[in-house]
Amino acid sequence: MVLKLIEQFKKELNVLNKSGVVLGVSGGIDSAVTLKLLERCLEPSQILPVIMPEQDSNKENIKRAKQICARYPYRIISITPILRKLGVYRSMKNYPFIPYSFKKRYCRNRLQQLGNQVYLHYVKGDLPNEFISYIHIKNRIRATILFYEAEKRNFAVVGTINRTEYLLGFFVPFGDGLADIMPLLNLYKTDIFKLARELDVPGDIIKSPPSPDLIPGLNDEMLLGMKYAEVDQILKDIEAQRLDLKNKKFKYIYEIHKQAEKTRLRIKPDRFGD
Repeated sequence: MVLKLIEQFKKELNVLNKSGVVLGVSGGIDSAVTLKLLERCLEPSQILPVIMPEQDSNKENIKRAKQICARYPYRIISITPILRKLGVYRSMKNYPFIPYSFKKRYCRNRLQQLGNQVYLHYVKGDLPNEFISYIHIKNRIRATILFYEAEKRNFAVVGTINRTEYLLGFFVPFGDGLADIMPLLNLYKTDIFKLARELDVPGDIIKSPPSPDLIPGLNDEMLLGMKYAEVDQILKDIEAQRLDLKNKKFKYIYEIHKQAEKTRLRIKPDRFGD
């Protein structure tokens, strides 16, 4: 798997005629695996990891991001000042003096109140507009920074979306869904965990629950209401046309998959290899 990914990545970088890459690093498993793959393809001077924390970022994630970027001339660019200037935090009454632990408890309580199908409501567009805009703006500002840093150097922007996220629409169009190369796009989330072990990604990153780190205290599986192993198996069954709509969990993921079509249209997988 690793050799195929490396070969495909080198081919795409050559087509783009770029001399290196810029990668947003969050401290999560997807960006860690992507960075480890890039190590097999390029010299350290050709890789620029960028860490872009903000007021809601988990400090442990930032710590892990710094850990895996240590051998590179990485940059840390806080997007908090931009979000404050735009009034983003003020729109949600998210003030800097509120402790992270309080925000974490509050967000988890709100998630419970919304029920176990919150992500389905999200892809349907049923959640409040201010909530959706609050999430999207963070990703889109980060994408703008990555492209700015890349174009200054004639580098390509490398994305970290995997196949599970693609099929569920679990990304922000024109945010983390925007990149020149996406080497993980055809790998399910469970494949990413296997690849992480093969590439010697630090154990604390592998064990840490995957999270978009946009809302304090909430991780992917909380938002989806299901474990990734179950989600991936259902997605594989959907792609193979093995439909079991009498099963509640299957029906739930199937409905998300259908609703996410409008999000998936923003990315063309054939651009990013087989």
